[in-house]
Amino acid sequence: MKPFSKKEIALLFSTGKFAETYSCLSDDIEWIIAGERELIGKPAVIDFCNQTAYYFSSVTTHFQTKNIIEDEQAIAIDGNAVFINNDGKQTRVCSCDVYRFENERLVRINSYCITLNKAQP
Repeated sequence: MKPFSKKEIALLFSTGKFAETYSCLSDDIEWIIAGERELIGKPAVIDFCNQTAYYFSSVTTHFQTKNIIEDEQAIAIDGNAVFINNDGKQTRVCSCDVYRFENERLVRINSYCITLNKAQP
């Protein structure tokens, strides 16, 4: 199996296909979700990814990538997501994830997310 490119890793992560990227994470990865949390280390990042993936599996998700900007060591992905719960209520989120790589490993993610509306229970 061919290893993923940096761009493929970033796209997988940004679209909630976290488990496919776990082998690409550095042991001391940092994931900073602006205004929400800071996750340090591969176990903490994987744990939060698994929690997030569980939520994604409980709703219908639609991801749309708007822009991808990349250089030798970093990739930024700008996009939107719509999450539809079982009652048909939608939550819309705009986000930008900035990925930093060193030695072909993902070492840092900075995520900026804005919820435009949140479905009420």
